Amino acid sequence: MKTPPLPPETLDRLPGLADLGRTATRLHPRPGEVGVRDSHVGGPLRWPADEPWPTCADPYQVHEEVPLPAELVERMRAAEARRTVSHQLADGEREVHDEIADLVGAGFTGWGSRDGGPTVGHRYVSRPHPTPHPMLPVAQLRAGDIPDLPRPGGADLLQVLWCPYEHQQESLWGPTVRLHWRRESELTGILADPPTGEIGNEVYRPRPCRLHPEQVVEYPFPQELPDDLRERVEASGVNYVSTFMAPGWKVGGYANWSLTDLGTTLCPNCAGPTTLALVIDSKEYDGGTRDRWRPVEEQHLEWADPRRFDSQEPTGIQVGRWGALRIFVCPRCPDTPYLLDLQ
Repeated sequence: MKTPPLPPETLDRLPGLADLGRTATRLHPRPGEVGVRDSHVGGPLRWPADEPWPTCADPYQVHEEVPLPAELVERMRAAEARRTVSHQLADGEREVHDEIADLVGAGFTGWGSRDGGPTVGHRYVSRPHPTPHPMLPVAQLRAGDIPDLPRPGGADLLQVLWCPYEHQQESLWGPTVRLHWRRESELTGILADPPTGEIGNEVYRPRPCRLHPEQVVEYPFPQELPDDLRERVEASGVNYVSTFMAPGWKVGGYANWSLTDLGTTLCPNCAGPTTLALVIDSKEYDGGTRDRWRPVEEQHLEWADPRRFDSQEPTGIQVGRWGALRIFVCPRCPDTPYLLDLQ
């Protein structure tokens, strides 16, 4: 697949930006049959038969509903009705909120009703897996197909798995992730029937997708630019992030920090800089990026065409609130430590 080219005059308007370009490989996953030797999303892994299949023993989060007494709900509604400004709490409303939170208990996330049913409190509580839970294949990436894939220790194959349940982790809420780096030449005796487990959240079950890798050039997030260049960007009127930073599944390139501002991604072992190894995105593009980043081969799809979803949301994965899970690795350290960030 091919991304529409960036008009040359766009870069010409920002002298110095071209020197900061960095390649990234857009993966362009699209639903299709995949094999154990392919680069893919959601397909079988080339896993050694003599190596244990990875499991997750970390506690996962379970959603629970807690009934609220009718008297408490009535007081809450009465307090809300006293508001004079819709987004400002009325006198006494905060106290009712705190009372509800205390009643619901640890893990409280709010309250509400569904389809006219009773108002209930919502909370997430931690539960252990009864037994270590088999992890689910997410992606298999070959360096021979993906030129920007890191190759720590000479590895030429990356296998990504996760536990498809919600987990409360240090830096995010979502699936726990495992990375396995391998040399394809050393793989023999492939595991024919890997173990499977239940899916805690269906949005973490990837749809099998073939990849159509394409190497592109993208540019730093605005806060990473030199001060003088950032000032020219701000004065240019260009929608910088949508124009110069590729959305969707990709390997390499720059990270988009639009949600939180520029974050820190130093290696937890050596405190050195890490490399953006993989972006797992809920969508290939959206309404703000489709004209710039939708592949040429799919430009004919109208916004109302239902086939659009096979290109816009090909994998069926949703992380965060239709966000992107980014995996940063340190290729210099033993065992290739990695960091996760959700935007």
